[in-house]
Amino acid sequence: MDQSKKPSATTTPEPNDDDTSRLKSLFADGKLVHPYLSREFFQDSSSSTSSPKDHVTLNFVDLAASLAICCGVTSSCSSEDDGKLACTSSNKIISTALTDEDIQRRRLQLAAEIDGGGSGRKHIVLILCDGMGNSILQNTLNKQSFLNRNNQTQRLRAVFPSTTPAALTSLATASWPGIHGMPGWNLREKMGCDFPGMTTHSPVQLLVLSDHIKDAQSGKLASEMGFDSWDEVFVEQPWARHVGGTSSDGSNSKKPTTKQRRMIYINAYNGDDYQEWSQGTMMNDKERKRKHSDATDFSEWQMGKQASETKKQSSSTLFETAKIEETAFDTLGEPKGSVDAIQYYRDGINAALDLIAKAERHDEKTFTYLYTAHPDKHMHALGVEHIEVRNVVHGIERETERFWRVLGDREALLSGTYDMDSSSGGVEQENRLKKEDDAVDATVMLTADHGHVTVQPEDMVVLPECILELLEYACIGVHGKGRHGYLHCRAGLQKPLQQRWKAIDELHQHFLLLTIEEAIEIGLFGPKHMRMEVRPRLGDFVSISIGTKTLPMENEAFCHQGCCQGAHGSLNPDEMHIPFILLEPSSR
Repeated sequence: MDQSKKPSATTTPEPNDDDTSRLKSLFADGKLVHPYLSREFFQDSSSSTSSPKDHVTLNFVDLAASLAICCGVTSSCSSEDDGKLACTSSNKIISTALTDEDIQRRRLQLAAEIDGGGSGRKHIVLILCDGMGNSILQNTLNKQSFLNRNNQTQRLRAVFPSTTPAALTSLATASWPGIHGMPGWNLREKMGCDFPGMTTHSPVQLLVLSDHIKDAQSGKLASEMGFDSWDEVFVEQPWARHVGGTSSDGSNSKKPTTKQRRMIYINAYNGDDYQEWSQGTMMNDKERKRKHSDATDFSEWQMGKQASETKKQSSSTLFETAKIEETAFDTLGEPKGSVDAIQYYRDGINAALDLIAKAERHDEKTFTYLYTAHPDKHMHALGVEHIEVRNVVHGIERETERFWRVLGDREALLSGTYDMDSSSGGVEQENRLKKEDDAVDATVMLTADHGHVTVQPEDMVVLPECILELLEYACIGVHGKGRHGYLHCRAGLQKPLQQRWKAIDELHQHFLLLTIEEAIEIGLFGPKHMRMEVRPRLGDFVSISIGTKTLPMENEAFCHQGCCQGAHGSLNPDEMHIPFILLEPSSR
């Protein structure tokens, strides 16, 4: 590079031009969305008589905690220790708005709304459609469509970063990304301390949404890179591990005082490391090798199963799984891709109906979690506006409406005659729905982990060499990581990075560069603090995209010349506003 073109390392920032102030202004204007504070919170409130408490909104973490409450996990299962907190927010206004008492009160209220109060709903179903934010529904379906007319669009927000590992780990732990340890993809971590002439372990790039929890760079299992257990990767336990009065070591800590729900997990990834962790399994490498060769980790962790359980014991636990197929990447963009995605979602709906019918016959209460990777998978490959994305969203709506209709007809559910098109038998089912006694006592909650934006080739901004030479790791990428890039500086080069970033118009205009401490203080990773174990994984800075500009790796920018991609991970309204579709007997 021509040294004469390199930005000066002595550039003086403009007064009052810090990116924290810019971020607050963008929140106040509604151009960006805070994970749990309204735009009014950031506006001049000198003449307002309202309290900061009036400007707090529900977040995906609150939904997760409320579902845990509905499943009998009534107290926090967090293992956080105040002595291990790396950074406590110094923003006393945020702390005032979000006291522990207020947080718990809101979550109990939401749990009562989902559970119906009193003795509780017999069946609770959570459907999570990856990437299907509010804007996707509003721009794809008509206003009076089943999903749009039941969607409370202003009630729920995604976590930051608005990515799948951050969201699904929040769902599994009912904890904020700053607590649970997975605020993004490919997070850099190193176990142990090196000494002269001695190396403990090389740095890893943690990849958890895969067949196994491993290092993305070498492909080695996390256990080979210094992690003794999955709990060292995630640092927070899944709440499912506490279902039924079970403690973290698998022993019975107390007898449940109410009838326990059967826990049902339906997705295309049951058996992988992440699913096993999120379903509550504690598994070491020796036990992992005894599993079938096609097994993967997150599903059993999520369910709370203990590694010491035998196959015979596991079959009699409260947990049950069903696995559906996943759409092949090479069919995305073709009619077959959307047809398959809808069929596999339909299979998931039918599996849920089968298992709920089984529970009805045995007079059991259930919690069912159905996850689909669509429309996210299609949007990443095709952008948000592609016709095949629209086809998938319409198919999801049809099948979800069919699901709700069948739950309104207990006779049809128990007879097993519900595997029909949603348009079939509509009049007969509508007539039956008029009889409230015929309906199954169920609540269905449909939401997403985040929304999406389309990134055009001209929106892909490759980091210049004068920035890269100051970094030892840039956690960026076209599909999401580049919208909240975690930048790890070479030792002592933080200030030059800030100065060079400001001097490059394309970076300074389209991205906010915050230190991780600034991001923590404004509450992006949660309202109060970040765990000590999590802090090193985020590096020194986070670069937050203001619009659709995204930081890809150089090879990605080359590969995607001439074609758009779908992405998410920042604080854009389209990424942060997610559905709150609560279907309950009174809404029929």
